[in-house]
Amino acid sequence: MHLFIIGAGHVGLVSAVGFVDLGHRVTVTDIDERRIDDLGRGVVPVFEPGLEDAIRRQLADGTLAFTTDPRPPADVGVSLVIVSTPTGPDGPLSMVNVEAAIAGLLERVEHGHVIAIRSTLPIDGPDRLLALVDGPADRPAIVTNPEFMREGSALADFAAPDRVVVGWLEPSDRAAAETVLGLYERLGAPTMIADARSVALVKIASNVLLATKVAYANELARICDIVGANVDTVVDGIGMDVRLGRAFLTAGPGYGGSCLPEQALALALATGSHGVATPLIDAVGHSNETHQRAIVGEIGRLLAVRRPEGLAGARVALLGLAFKARTDDVRESPALSLARYLRDAGAVVVGTDPRAIDKARRADPALETATTVESAVDGADAVLVATEWPEYADLDWARLAGLMRGDLAYDTRAIVDGTRVRAAGLRFVSLGRERP
Repeated sequence: MHLFIIGAGHVGLVSAVGFVDLGHRVTVTDIDERRIDDLGRGVVPVFEPGLEDAIRRQLADGTLAFTTDPRPPADVGVSLVIVSTPTGPDGPLSMVNVEAAIAGLLERVEHGHVIAIRSTLPIDGPDRLLALVDGPADRPAIVTNPEFMREGSALADFAAPDRVVVGWLEPSDRAAAETVLGLYERLGAPTMIADARSVALVKIASNVLLATKVAYANELARICDIVGANVDTVVDGIGMDVRLGRAFLTAGPGYGGSCLPEQALALALATGSHGVATPLIDAVGHSNETHQRAIVGEIGRLLAVRRPEGLAGARVALLGLAFKARTDDVRESPALSLARYLRDAGAVVVGTDPRAIDKARRADPALETATTVESAVDGADAVLVATEWPEYADLDWARLAGLMRGDLAYDTRAIVDGTRVRAAGLRFVSLGRERP
């Protein structure tokens, strides 16, 4: 089947490649002319392992095409809206881009065409879509089809999803929902078709629960630091209970990215606006911020052992700026949050990252950056590992120790070999795991 995708962002591009691999032909449109021009030459604006090679291969064999034309080709029966829903005038998960894309399609397609929305919708999104299409009974069918892919492993997640979920706006759209579900038939994944209101909440509630598990693990890590336990042992034991599971119970610097922070806030605000008390959901974002501020406070206390002024005037090398490894995405990155809190405490922060320096500079113009670990560490009082890049597992700590002014290495990601750090004469802390 020939599919038309509106939106050449991360999710749109991964979805396009995934659908081609399932045997479909895909045309992607976007209003960003430069982006489309670059994509047509195989230059991809985001880093996702395997994505650029796949796009170049599919361009060469003619199964994938890019255009700025907003009109679906004549032989297209299904158009997928995969545009961003960032915080906007209407709050988190703004519908502005989605509504504009759908309005444009409604002007250009006829009854019998299927419009599938893969963008993340707020919980009132389906009702807003119904208001948008209120009118003629012979409108194109509109369904929702949220994605559940993780940055850094998105191609694999598309090819082997835990589930494929499709929502219908009205019962008359159910046949269209079956059509969209059929696009994924070759995957053999578990499937669900339900009303779009429930499907919207499936998507958001899933991510908020993941954020909750991360926040819980981080609070456990700080408890472990107090009592001398090891957070990895604790969460491994918890995860042995099949009712709880081990996934996402990994302590670190906090959750980030384009999904979990925004959706946790969006759900809390939405329930509040409806007068529904959700103290657990409300607390998730607060827990994340509290954890990051606690890390900065602990670094200040550790520095004060050697320099009475603590963080004031201290130089901190920040290793990692992306919100996690295998991506260049810095949206709501915990590393950048740590950088801000460190600066607020009077520290000078120098960040580095294998992939995300340029995007980090744009997101935080006040951030000083270095292109290498060595130049970031030069003269540092402390080294803070904030992203779990594999490169940071194999650093030459004897060399780095010789470049540092201070002697503190703080690992939030359990990626560093503490034995090598201590052998270099440095104090080593691994969040929730090891202390000097």
